[in-house]
Amino acid sequence: MKRKRSFFGVFLLLLLISFSPFQKGFGQESTEPEKKKAEPLSKWSKQWLEEVVPYIITGIEKNIFINLPTEVERGKFIKNFWKKRDPNPKTAENEFKREYYKRIALANKFFGDSGIDGWRTERGKIFILLGPPNEIQRDMSSSGSYFSSFHGPKEIWNYWDLPNPRLPYNLEFVFIDKLGTGNYVLERSVNLSQMGSTSFDINSLHSYFNYMEYLTEATKNPFEDLDKLQGIITTQVTYEFIPITYDSYYLKGPEERIYIPLAIEIPRSTLMQKEIENDYYFSLTLLINVSDDLGQIVFEGSKDVNFKHTSAEIDSLKDKTYQIQTSLALEPGSYKIHFLILDNFSGKIGTLHQELSVPKFNVEEFMLSDIILSSEKKTKEKTASVTEKKIFEEISHTFRSNEEMNVYFEVYNLLLNPKTGKNAFSTEYLFLHRGKPLANVPSSPGESTSEKYCRIQTSLRLKNFKPGEYVLRIKIVDSNSGQTATKETPFVVVQ
Repeated sequence: MKRKRSFFGVFLLLLLISFSPFQKGFGQESTEPEKKKAEPLSKWSKQWLEEVVPYIITGIEKNIFINLPTEVERGKFIKNFWKKRDPNPKTAENEFKREYYKRIALANKFFGDSGIDGWRTERGKIFILLGPPNEIQRDMSSSGSYFSSFHGPKEIWNYWDLPNPRLPYNLEFVFIDKLGTGNYVLERSVNLSQMGSTSFDINSLHSYFNYMEYLTEATKNPFEDLDKLQGIITTQVTYEFIPITYDSYYLKGPEERIYIPLAIEIPRSTLMQKEIENDYYFSLTLLINVSDDLGQIVFEGSKDVNFKHTSAEIDSLKDKTYQIQTSLALEPGSYKIHFLILDNFSGKIGTLHQELSVPKFNVEEFMLSDIILSSEKKTKEKTASVTEKKIFEEISHTFRSNEEMNVYFEVYNLLLNPKTGKNAFSTEYLFLHRGKPLANVPSSPGESTSEKYCRIQTSLRLKNFKPGEYVLRIKIVDSNSGQTATKETPFVVVQ
């Protein structure tokens, strides 16, 4: 942002020149008329200073305004005051001024009580300076005893990742209605950090906003709507505050489209948690954006994810990852896929940009889909489609020795028997270690149906598997046509 000429700097320069010894000698009496005394503030000027801009006018600006000689000059000052805060001078409307008056109106509407205007309250002041909080926690219960003072309802306001870089990343304000009259008083303000929390002086907000370029940005909530996140996700800039990894799988869909289940993983240790009554809550927003070779958006979606852990679980899961499952439907081709994860509690984000090559399934060719492995089964319904619901608790390529490994895949274009109208096929599972056969599960006939494709879901126990890298090879034999199709997927066994 281009630095604007300081009104005070010009004023100070003129003041120094007028008293410079080079203009007239020391002790020489001036023959110029004495400086006129400044006109007192009019009711209108006083009201503007004390009721309109008391939270955003700087000390320097206030001093200049009061000492201006005439009301005409003060009028010009007010015009310039708003002009230099206009984030987009090319538009007819001053967006900063509009937003500021809007916040005053909302503060009066929601926080005014007990005969006090909303903008004069401490909640109103924070709302005007920082805008709506990212999160509000309300406790409407009252507490107090013979030995302690009465405490009425309480509100906790949380802000994170405000655009002003001079402000702490996380801010928390606690307001208490001590007398039960609706007038919430600021009990404490806290700067939350990874190393703990320290008290935050609300009065220091004023000094942070002395810089006009930051003041303009301070009126904007970075995650107030989806547009801000969409702007981030479509850029190639990578934000690694929250690391993201993912696996994609390809299954045949209708009308030459391919279903693509996604298993997105993020480390739990990078996420902020909220403790409420011995439970730990997490809240995320996932955005996915897919563009074609021309840069046109072909898919865009968002998903809110909320989950919790008990106090007994939280320590054991600290070094684990959390998995989000979702799916896409795309035509075969080359794409770019963009992920964005927003931690709703901390405001931190993570992004990932990858190439995505969607294969084409031949309409008539006998073939298999990708193989999806899981360590836990969510449903016993064998015919459930992975594209219709989340049938696995966790898609994985890592297992423990003697653990059950659940397997899911689909078979396409089976030949139907002309006499019975049904398919017939057998399935063989072969485990490989370092390229050599390790264990073989004998062929088993599949259930005959009148469908040309089928879904297969089974489980295989990794009995006596030592830690290492393995490959599962699946072979399907179509008994009616004599054709075979194979598919492989790697996996790892750990202790």
